[in-house]
Amino acid sequence: MTYSRENPSPRYRELLGFYQQMHAEGDAAHEIPADEMFDGRNLIPHAMFLNELFRKMGIRTVLDYGSGKGMAYTRTAFKLPDGSQVQGVKAYWGVDEIVLYDPGNDPDAVLPDRVFDAVICTDVMEHIPEQDLDWVIDELFTHARRLVFASISTWPALKLFPDGTNVHVTLKDVDWWRQRFFARKAATGSTAEFALFVYKSAKDPEPVLLTSRDKPAA
Repeated sequence: MTYSRENPSPRYRELLGFYQQMHAEGDAAHEIPADEMFDGRNLIPHAMFLNELFRKMGIRTVLDYGSGKGMAYTRTAFKLPDGSQVQGVKAYWGVDEIVLYDPGNDPDAVLPDRVFDAVICTDVMEHIPEQDLDWVIDELFTHARRLVFASISTWPALKLFPDGTNVHVTLKDVDWWRQRFFARKAATGSTAEFALFVYKSAKDPEPVLLTSRDKPAA
């Protein structure tokens, strides 16, 4: 069966309910309060890379797809991986607009019906059931004019859903993600470039960078 936003899989619907619950209630078993649950902090390690890309590509409008609570945008200051401190992501990137979307977080649960210069998606893909990935990746491309960026983990997370299953439900290797993004870019006819950070191991902090300028594996 082919799934879509209008007809997602039963597992997608179930997991969305879990995310809504965890956003609202936190995780008492692991002592994670609601305001820290899926708060969006995983964007910060990528802020420097995105700053370089955005300025090189002239990015002015950004959609954060799967933004969590968007903590990185509400903090007035934060430290980058190189130790430098910046005052606000929007000013640091030099963009005009950042719009947040996360179906599990009620304030940002509606996907805007418009196109942005860039769509970014950090620590989200591995949370999507495999049978729903095509339509979700298609949305990244159809909402992006110039750039799609995603960071993806390939190992289990520390967090669990209320039913006891791991929140990383789709664990695939680097080549699998490469093929999937090339396939969906072609399927949507998108002219946007993509850049993926795929993390191979919890013990290796350096991701593999995949871009739409690379040739897909044979």
